Order: sequence, then structure tokens, then C-alpha cells
Amino acid sequence: MTEKKFFINNAEEIIPSVNDSPYKRILVIGDVHAAFDKLMSLWKKISVTDDDLVIFLGDYLYGQGGKNIETLQWLIEHKKQKNIIFLRGNVDDTYLHRLFNLNGNFFNLLNSRVVSGIKNAAVKKPNFPNKIFDFLNNLPLSYQITIGGKKYFFCHAGINVDVPLESQKKLYLLNHPKLKAFYRDYSGDTVIVVGHKSPKKIFKKLPQLFTNDTEKIDCTKPIKVPHKNILMLDTYKEDDLLSCVDLLSGEIWQSGDDLDSIIFVCSGNTCRSPMAKYIMRRLLAEKGLSEKVIVDSAGCNTYGGGPLSKGARKMLSKYHISFGAHISKPFTKQDYRNSKCVIALDEDMLRLAKKKSGGDPDNKIRLLTDLDEHELKVEDPYYTGNYEKAYAEIKLGCETLLKELLNK
Repeated sequence: MTEKKFFINNAEEIIPSVNDSPYKRILVIGDVHAAFDKLMSLWKKISVTDDDLVIFLGDYLYGQGGKNIETLQWLIEHKKQKNIIFLRGNVDDTYLHRLFNLNGNFFNLLNSRVVSGIKNAAVKKPNFPNKIFDFLNNLPLSYQITIGGKKYFFCHAGINVDVPLESQKKLYLLNHPKLKAFYRDYSGDTVIVVGHKSPKKIFKKLPQLFTNDTEKIDCTKPIKVPHKNILMLDTYKEDDLLSCVDLLSGEIWQSGDDLDSIIFVCSGNTCRSPMAKYIMRRLLAEKGLSEKVIVDSAGCNTYGGGPLSKGARKMLSKYHISFGAHISKPFTKQDYRNSKCVIALDEDMLRLAKKKSGGDPDNKIRLLTDLDEHELKVEDPYYTGNYEKAYAEIKLGCETLLKELLNK
């Protein structure tokens, strides 16, 4: 049976007494907000099988930050699985209507990295924007299921308590202006499972709902509203944690730092570090480690927003290394905190990365090394023009790095 520590109180009230569904677990995942690394960490922990039903509550994109392209690529690939349901969030709906017209063609209303990333992806993968449009355009607004006589209704934001569940309008389900009324007035037997707003924000707006329970509240975990059949799962905004709940047991999982995470850094993040990223991903995939090691790249001398260079694309294509949409981004302290290993491509980048991280307090910034543990200082092919040499050195360094990971 469920452990009460997972929720504020009385978690057993939302768990069916009998599981007469065809699933062993009903897994619900809160707002992703383009936190691809966190999503991979959470996905690894829950170990989804064909016996599970997985329901995502929406908001997969995140403005000009986050790993929007990587997240979209993963979502589109997993949309093929029949036991995974992706619901629509208000952010997803906003980007759908600002990026595309009704025919799925680009609008130019949004000048952001999300847009430029999709357009850069279209250069290499002409069908990618169409896949994004199809994914966003076909996201359902809600989902219902009955288990052991108990009804569950899943949506992104909430419902209009004066309207039957089957007649709910889009405005209420995604981002309705009367959200407080939902939390304050809902008294139904159906369990409403939502994301969208962090529990902390609801506490502040409606403190009367939590009288005598405030001291028990842990805003970093999914929360059942006291004395109401409402479950809140948007924990990412409070503590950078993505959460998943099994409605059949009350068990929760959250993203963490359990995954190995590597970030390669060069100057502009258009040549060397993205080549390293895609080479390393290929090596990991060959060993079946794609979802156990997160690989990213960044630049120490860039504001970001640029595509993969022509020379880098040429080298990756020559050696049959697949690459998706790449948008250059600056190396930040957040990148440093989120990574277990920071690999600089030359000594200047090593120095700059240490400076940008505040002096490398965790001692995790280093240069690539070869199999004999000699440091590799990969010259910038943007200036030398020698992409072949840069590729060879990076590949050697990535192979050495893979060996280190396998020997842990």
C-alpha cells in the first residue's frame, strides 16, 4: 500500500482498492519544461515496460531556454508507443499557434531559439518541422480512465467545476483564468490529476485549503490537496525535479544526478564541441548506453543561437555520424552544476570554462585525453581549416572517455 510520506495526507484516498486495468502501473509525469537531462534521469528510474500506462501532463517546451529540440525529438520517437499518452500543455499550444499556420507551415511571429532551432533542423531534416507540427497539433487536451470503480481525469491545468468533465473547454484545461476556483470549489469523487502550477503557488493563493497542514507540505514532491481529489505534479519549477507518480501504489520517482552527464566546451559551439557531442552519442548508442549517459555541448565565447558549421556537418556526414538540430549555446554555471564531467577542447577553453564556473569548485573540468593519457588540445578548425584532424582527435578522445565510463 502507499506510504503517506509521498503526499501531504491520505494518499490512499486516490488509490483504487482493486486494479482491474490491463496495466501493472499507471505512471503520470509532470511538466517537462524542456529539461531533457532530467527527463532522461527520470525515465531511467521508472524503467517503463509494455505493462505500464504512461501519461504526460504537457508543457514540453520552455521558451528560449532548455533543450527544446532534444526533448521534441525524444517525444516524437516515443509517441509511437501505444502505452504512452502525451497531453497538451498551454506552452505547447502557444508554440503550436505561433510557429505554424493551419497547414503546418512556418509563421515568423516568434524570434526565439526554439524557432531558429526548428529551422536549422529543417536544413538537415526537411520532415522534422512537419513531425513537430503533427506532434503538437494532435496532442489531446485530456484523458480519462476508471480503475476499480474509481475515476481519474488527467489534464494540464484544471477544470471548470460547473461543467461536466466530458464538456470541458480548452481554456480551462490548459490555462484557465479561474484556476483558484478549481482548487477552492472542486468536491467531486473523480480524481483530477494536473500539472501547470507548482504547489507552492497554490498554497500562497489559497492558504485556507491548507490550514493545519502547512508544516507538512513538501513542495518538491507531488501533492494531494488535503480533503480533495486533486493531485498536483508540477514540481520542476520549485526544485528542478521532474516527478512521476504510480497511481496504483502511490510510489513516486524524481529526476536526480544519478546519470553520468558530459558536456563538451569549445569557443563558438558550432564546430568542435558539437562534433564531440554527436561522436560521443554514437559511441554510447553502440554500447546501449544512450539513456544512461547524457551528452551536451556549449561554447565559452558565444551568445548562442548559431547552427552547426558546414565543416562540422561535412565531417559528421562523411563518417556516418547522425546529427540532429543543433543550436549553439553559451557555457553557464548551470551547465557546470548539471554536468558530472566538463571536457574542454583546448587549453584556452579549459581556462575560460573554469572562470565561468567560478573556479571549478568541484574539480570536474578537464581536457580530452588519448589512450596513453596524453592531453589532446584540439585546434579550432574554423581558423585552421583542418576539420579532418580535429575530427580524428575528438574521436580518439571520445573513445578514451567511453573506455573510462565502461571501466567505472
